[in-house]
Amino acid sequence: MTPPTESDTQRIPVRYWIWLFGAAVSLLGDLTMSFAIGWSATRHGGSVAGLILLLAAAPRAILLLVGGAVGDRYGAPRVLLASCTAMFLVTGALVPATLAVGEPVWLLVILAIVVGSIDAFFLPSSRSMPRLLVPPEQVPRALASFQVTGVVFAVTGTAIGGVLVSWAGLRAAGGFDALTFGVMIIVLIVLRKTIAPSKRMPTGMLRSIGTGIRVAFGNPLTRALLITMTVAAGLLMPLDGLLFPLLARDHGWDAATAGLLVASRSLGVGVIALRILMWGAFPRPGVVAALGLLLAAVGLLGLSVFDPLPLTFAAGVVSGIGVGTFTGHVLPLLMNSVEREFQSRLQSIVVLCQNIALMVMNPLLGGLADVDTVGITGVCLGIAVLAAVAGCVVLTRPVVRAATVS
Repeated sequence: MTPPTESDTQRIPVRYWIWLFGAAVSLLGDLTMSFAIGWSATRHGGSVAGLILLLAAAPRAILLLVGGAVGDRYGAPRVLLASCTAMFLVTGALVPATLAVGEPVWLLVILAIVVGSIDAFFLPSSRSMPRLLVPPEQVPRALASFQVTGVVFAVTGTAIGGVLVSWAGLRAAGGFDALTFGVMIIVLIVLRKTIAPSKRMPTGMLRSIGTGIRVAFGNPLTRALLITMTVAAGLLMPLDGLLFPLLARDHGWDAATAGLLVASRSLGVGVIALRILMWGAFPRPGVVAALGLLLAAVGLLGLSVFDPLPLTFAAGVVSGIGVGTFTGHVLPLLMNSVEREFQSRLQSIVVLCQNIALMVMNPLLGGLADVDTVGITGVCLGIAVLAAVAGCVVLTRPVVRAATVS
């Protein structure tokens, strides 16, 4: 993968671009699998789909702090390699399993629990890698380059997911995901000697977890960003896996069309990520992130009122632009608010907060979507209102308004 030509981005090490290639390919498989699980689950109704997504989030939430401490203790690259190997075996085993028994609810439940458990170790290490591979001042553009590349793969992945699910269901998605994890394993083996080993923690596992929590919540800026991201996660993260498939079924669209709807949001995210990659983040990133929540609310409002597919697609793009504006400015602030040796633990806390929000919101939103007087359009409207309120609240926080990426 060729890095950008701007002089201020040439300092990003080559090792980052190698890792980015593997991460993007792995993302392609993950998105395909996530869409396949969501589509298979929604076949059994919104309540069942919400429960399955809850069962994926629960073990992730229980084990995340341990996963973050393990990543900082043994090194994120090593933990990431072990996690990718486990996911390769699980997704590969899904092919013969679905051939034998199909896609019953109990198989989806087992899959959700196993994948959620592995994610508890995979996600903190994976999300800490950009901060370990590039200098602090390059974090915004490094993350933007991942988002730009990710959007290309995301649009492709959701489209592929729709086609694969229409063709052979969860079986095809599992086999494809296994292949992409194989690519990531090769990349991590190539990079194993290019990343400085982590400092050996002088304290035990429980004490290191406690230290990470104190560092995260003791810093006023980090604390405010964590709270903001938790609220945003509960409102915006259920879109791809739960709400978009339910919205597609409500309109009578097939899996391929549902995949394109998910891709519309990714396309919006990519517009902002490309802007950050080319020209850097906007000044006053905290203020811009809050405005992103307001724009996401506008897109969600469109999803709740538009019926024609082109207008629904456009609303998905607008919501993605809002989400991209929010994440593209919040994540660099968060990463640079703590020291390098706390990155895996910080990311484990971030993902834990997001998972707690999802554990509450996925069953709630899925159940509300099944209520005749609310439905999926009422759910989208409610989320739009709450996202707008959240954006306004963030604008009132001085520590976020004054924050800069250093």
